[in-house]
Amino acid sequence: MILNMFRIFSGLSHLAYGILALSHPFYIDEFERFGFSKFRLLIALSQVFFGLGLLLDFRKIKLTEISSGLLSIMMAGALITRIIIKDELIQSLPALGYLLINSFIFIKSIQK
Repeated sequence: MILNMFRIFSGLSHLAYGILALSHPFYIDEFERFGFSKFRLLIALSQVFFGLGLLLDFRKIKLTEISSGLLSIMMAGALITRIIIKDELIQSLPALGYLLINSFIFIKSIQK
């Protein structure tokens, strides 16, 4: 039950973030601030696809494993980036939270 709740939450969150990162000025500026403006499209589309992977794969575990594993890696990178650019702890907490949630989904998925 909690695994499915986390999958829905994370899937919807990453789907929304990916869509916003494609066109919303705030997120476009954030990618520039992070030093990843050249990779914004790739990162945004990856979040859309992996978010969908979490939402659509309630019976096919491999897609869940792949999506949650790659989102965990992306969130680890996001957390490291925020540390490198010296963001405050409060700004880094979402990346840490999503790293933990996606890692939980990944671990539970490979245990099935």
